[in-house]
Amino acid sequence: MEFEYRIKKFSDDIQCQKFKIVETGKVLEINSYETDEVKDIQSIIMDKFELDESKFLDELILKYKNHQLYLDTNKLKSLIKGGFFSKTNWSRFKKNHHFTKENQKFIMGFGNEKEGVLFTKSERIIDGRKYYNHNRYSMYENGGIDNGFVIGYSGPISNGRWNEEGKFRVNEIITSKFKSNDIKSFISEQFLLVMKQYRVWEDRVLVTLNEKEKNLSQNKSSVLSELDKDGNGEVDVVEGNDFNLLLKKYQKSIVEVDRNYVQQFVKVSSYIKTKKGNIQSIFNFIKDIPNQELLNEYIEILKDDIHTYNLVLFNSLNMIVSLVEDDMITFYEIHEMFDNLNMFDSKHEKDVSQKLTNIGDGLKDLMYEIRDVGDKISDSIQELIYVTEESNRLLSSQLSEIDSTIKVGNLISTINTYQNYKTNRRLNS
Repeated sequence: MEFEYRIKKFSDDIQCQKFKIVETGKVLEINSYETDEVKDIQSIIMDKFELDESKFLDELILKYKNHQLYLDTNKLKSLIKGGFFSKTNWSRFKKNHHFTKENQKFIMGFGNEKEGVLFTKSERIIDGRKYYNHNRYSMYENGGIDNGFVIGYSGPISNGRWNEEGKFRVNEIITSKFKSNDIKSFISEQFLLVMKQYRVWEDRVLVTLNEKEKNLSQNKSSVLSELDKDGNGEVDVVEGNDFNLLLKKYQKSIVEVDRNYVQQFVKVSSYIKTKKGNIQSIFNFIKDIPNQELLNEYIEILKDDIHTYNLVLFNSLNMIVSLVEDDMITFYEIHEMFDNLNMFDSKHEKDVSQKLTNIGDGLKDLMYEIRDVGDKISDSIQELIYVTEESNRLLSSQLSEIDSTIKVGNLISTINTYQNYKTNRRLNS
């Protein structure tokens, strides 16, 4: 029978179940490592639909108990026991291996002397515990018997309940094998009763998924607006071009000290430019993250990367100013630190940029790589020991001359606050 499905499941990964809402095409993920806050969602979705078999049978009996083809337990026992001159097919159950190998208790039947459907309850003891199955057998006029299927299970489908198209399947009896229209109608009613329960479950899941999608959207908006306060689609911290402006302003002064330094500053500029582009790319990817847990994780990595960018930018600006102001100790301290971190070779950031362009399914691994490299950089530059009131004044003065919007005191405060946050986070993890 055809049934209009509103949810499709298309992933059986142990750690992640993916569901698509048919009407909107939205794909939402439920992860096995989700927080306690969303475990109720997991219980609804990851456990999938479970048929209440007792309720199903009660409703079936209520509808058909007065029908002329309805068979109660006494009638079933009599028909299956049969006799020497019995003309019914029901006595064939006595020779059916699947029927006789377990302790079967009759629940109900429906049919005539030649064909029908039998429902039983069987008991198994495994490791000292009792387990019950509700079984269904189909007996046909030609003498064939379809062995008992557990009512709630599907046919040849992985995981027992979901087919390759992501639809829940009911183990339907092939109605064409029966002659009686009343039996065919009885079988159709079974399908409707199962799908009635499924629809209730589907309603719950739709409400849950829609609520989850709504919360995810709200959380995205809140977090992303924090990083893009003016709402122009660009991360606020990467909008300026202060390093290049300062470098151009003092290019001649730098050449007078050592022409080779200009080339090294250009390499730093390339690193900063690529880092800015990568931050913006990650920001754009995060807009499409399909679940709250990945959103939280990726936002944290993005903020860490912004922190790394702030550290590199602040030190890069100070390296120019210290050289121009003839503070060679500070200049060489920063220069040595950058050299040890391969900052004059922006290969890693360029590789990241290339991977972000052709990301495919590898975003998670790339995000972890970005985090690890960022941690290495921030651990190396975390102590701004050369920073003094005088160095801040000089940097502020130079930035004001290029109409920079950077407030040196605010930038230092942001760097120190976030570094303390990272330290506490690491200690508490």
